[in-house]
Amino acid sequence: MGAQGTVPPLLEKPAVAPAASEKMEKKKEGAPPTCGPIITDACLPIETGKFSMQVTWGLSFYMGNYSPNWRYISAGGDFYTLYMPVKIAYGVTKDMEVYVVIPFVTNWAKNVNQNLAGPNGERSASYSGIGDLTLIGKYNLVAESDYLPAVSAVAGFATIPTGHPSRLNPGLLLQDAVGTGSLTFATGVNLFKYVKPILLHGQVWINNPINLYKIRGEDNPQNVRNHDWVTFNLAAEYPFTKDKKWILLMEMYSSWTWENIYTTLGFQSPVTLLGVQPALEYVATDNLSLAAGVAFDLVGKFNNRKFTPVVTVLYTF
Repeated sequence: MGAQGTVPPLLEKPAVAPAASEKMEKKKEGAPPTCGPIITDACLPIETGKFSMQVTWGLSFYMGNYSPNWRYISAGGDFYTLYMPVKIAYGVTKDMEVYVVIPFVTNWAKNVNQNLAGPNGERSASYSGIGDLTLIGKYNLVAESDYLPAVSAVAGFATIPTGHPSRLNPGLLLQDAVGTGSLTFATGVNLFKYVKPILLHGQVWINNPINLYKIRGEDNPQNVRNHDWVTFNLAAEYPFTKDKKWILLMEMYSSWTWENIYTTLGFQSPVTLLGVQPALEYVATDNLSLAAGVAFDLVGKFNNRKFTPVVTVLYTF
């Protein structure tokens, strides 16, 4: 009987374990999988050894332009762009990802104003081609904690001049301009924080372009450096169904330029833009997710003013 009297205290410990385990599991609950922001670059790398492919279709309708004084001005006709970037990412290590973006671009114009017509009176034109490639590596420097966001360092090329930026055909009304002609170095950080039930994303990049096709001087030709610019994007995702398959997405995208001492006068392109994009995401399976939304340019300087319906499909292999 004395030996049996020691059994109840021993049995009490396992009785507490499920509750403690349940509490720990609840504490460790992470962010649900999503399609991710469409414009804002994601912070967390994909799993080691995994590939992903994301194909996006965006059809831009140009409502006008922004003047150098931030005012709305006419575009001088009806202009459209179908932009289809294909993004391929690979998880190199646990904390490192490398991705390339290959953009396919189709521009077309119609009803162009008479004063903007081509040399033979052309008032409509179209052109298709591959734009500038993007090649980026990201490394997760800081893991997300209870109080701190995850932080990834980013470095690479925002643009590699594979497009068609120069020697344009006047009869195509600038529709054959599907590249910048710049090799643009990009460095910055991406951030992520899960504040249940909201997933928050941030992107801050500094972009330094070297223009490779415009030169100055005959005795000593020089590459011309355009304005540096900062990419500053924010995004928030909200899973609004119990199974967390349907997600609301809101993004703010912007680029800000400034003049530097290296910029040659006459070759500056001080463009600034800020806009928003509401969207809806759907996580179909563990490997497949989709999103659709509309991007609206709200304010800008020396830039196009447009709205762009967007659809994207992401698949992880």
